Amino acid sequence: MQRLSTNLVLIVALALLDGPALAQQQFDGHWSIEAIPERGTCRRPHHYRAVIENGTVRNGGSGKFNTAGGLEPDGRIRGSVQGSKTRVDVTGRLSSRSGSGTWTSAGRLNCSGRWNAEKRS
Repeated sequence: MQRLSTNLVLIVALALLDGPALAQQQFDGHWSIEAIPERGTCRRPHHYRAVIENGTVRNGGSGKFNTAGGLEPDGRIRGSVQGSKTRVDVTGRLSSRSGSGTWTSAGRLNCSGRWNAEKRS
């Protein structure tokens, strides 16, 4: 359960929807994401994968969830992820090679923390 909430945060931290694809191609590639809980019932850091193609982000692992929000052409991320009775709100920023931000979950698990991302290719 704890893993699902954190999984929703970071795999989709980058997967928070698309905007103008051409402006976002600098973010295209495979990303490694680390979710670090800082408050609440979530305790362990988790690592996840995401893939960005033409400014659109998809899960690089497994899992089903609904997303809302966006990845702006300048790399700003703001949105939410809903799955398994837990909603996770995500904010942050990507550069061409890395990113970071915060996340907060509500529902079955109430936790918050930060995330870091690194582009792998």
